Amino acid sequence: MRATKKTKTTRSSMINYSIQELDLITELPEPIIQHIMSFLTYKDAAKMSVLSKHFASAWNCFPSISFDETLNMGSCARLKEDSYEQPINGIDSAIRYAIENKVKELKLDIVGRQKFKFQAHYNLPMKVFSAHSIAVLSLKGFMLEPPQNLTLNCPSIKELNLEKCKGMQTLKISGEKLKIVVIELCQGLDKVEIDASNLESFSFGGEAHSSCRINLVTCKSLKYLSLRNAQVTDEWIKHEVAQFLRLEVLKLVYCRLLENFHVSNSNLKTVELRNCFKLQKIEIYARSLNTFAYGGDLKPSQVIIYSPCVHAKLSLSADRGLSDHWYTNLREFLACFDHCNELEIDCDMDMALIVPINVRKNLLAPLYDLNYLKVVTEQKPKNINDLVDGLMWLAPCLSKLSFISNCQEKSLKLVTEQKPENINDLVDGLMWLAPRLSKLSFISNCQEKSLKFEYDKARTIEDDLDCCKLRPIKCWRHSIRKVTMGNFDDCENMILEKFLAQNALRLEATSREGNACAEV
Repeated sequence: MRATKKTKTTRSSMINYSIQELDLITELPEPIIQHIMSFLTYKDAAKMSVLSKHFASAWNCFPSISFDETLNMGSCARLKEDSYEQPINGIDSAIRYAIENKVKELKLDIVGRQKFKFQAHYNLPMKVFSAHSIAVLSLKGFMLEPPQNLTLNCPSIKELNLEKCKGMQTLKISGEKLKIVVIELCQGLDKVEIDASNLESFSFGGEAHSSCRINLVTCKSLKYLSLRNAQVTDEWIKHEVAQFLRLEVLKLVYCRLLENFHVSNSNLKTVELRNCFKLQKIEIYARSLNTFAYGGDLKPSQVIIYSPCVHAKLSLSADRGLSDHWYTNLREFLACFDHCNELEIDCDMDMALIVPINVRKNLLAPLYDLNYLKVVTEQKPKNINDLVDGLMWLAPCLSKLSFISNCQEKSLKLVTEQKPENINDLVDGLMWLAPRLSKLSFISNCQEKSLKFEYDKARTIEDDLDCCKLRPIKCWRHSIRKVTMGNFDDCENMILEKFLAQNALRLEATSREGNACAEV
């Protein structure tokens, strides 16, 4: 009997201990419980609140509420074409609940996982914008009334997000506390005006072929400005952007009216221009600029960037024909970036960067003073020798050229999924772009293979090769004196040694790292 009692007592203690151990979560501070709830769906968080008084207290003063129509708080009737109906009172109740409980962050989404063929739009009560507790308000899929001309006064809101909202042609937003405004895909908008002296970030994304005008005259604290499919003109950019003295980031995408982009702003750090199809000229006067990104064709005939240290990123879509005219335009376009601290080229065809031999004869290398070049191609290089030769012609003074696969590397990068098939052609192509490299590296699976070059710069070249007889700038074949190869296998070493012996006029020796020199 004693043994039995002892066993029961022990089991009872273990059960109590287990319950206490499992119940430790209720001892957590309320902010941590609320943080846990924030990862749950609205339904699950509400269910969690009934488990204890502590959970209920955390839920009742929960600072954020996010829901959509999938919560079954009011189902939308299946809609007929060109008509819509209001959801029943579930959404109204949820909004009233949020305001009464003084939530700080309110996200309302009635698009969500909409399964109906025609989307319903709910007429949002305007009291949401004037609620004093709400600091972050995000609305998706709402009908904002009155239609056409709508003025939103947001006295307490710091961040406002409107996505896929309807009902207004002209939208004016004001608020002393507004810091961030995002407007995305709001159908029918013709004009947006923001009156917020403390606004720091504004993003606008219009629908395709949108002609929405933007007025930010009073936003003197603006630091971040992003416009997509907006009706901004050359004059607007030239005069308005100059007024934003604190502006650090400017992004323009699909702004089809731009032709001559001129910006003068000493505080700008990043400028991004993508798919502005009429763009002919780019001028940027910004001594703090460290990143310039361009995406599109080679149409801009003049690019002027006044900044002592800038990293340029170019995303180019090549002509499938790859005519001589394409390569001539490429050379002229890249020459505008010769002074950059680092240049990154992302091209959908690696062959588009390999200027043909017959075209090179009539052109000078465009990137002779460039130190760092990064090249990203989507496909495996088909002719690796020509790519190396071509890139080294474009940038003959690179200090390092690297090929990266599954690893990160600064300087010149060529991202390939597999090992290059023809090492000679790639070396030849890259060294044509950059004929004064001190080191050329290939990195694959975190293993680096390298070529280190020494040049005979002082020696007078009398027996010129035919390739550069009438040129002031000579290609790499004229001055390479020694080459050291590291981590290549024996077959690759033999191929490279033969290639260098046949092409480098003044080559004295090649060596394999760690081995004695092998005279050529």
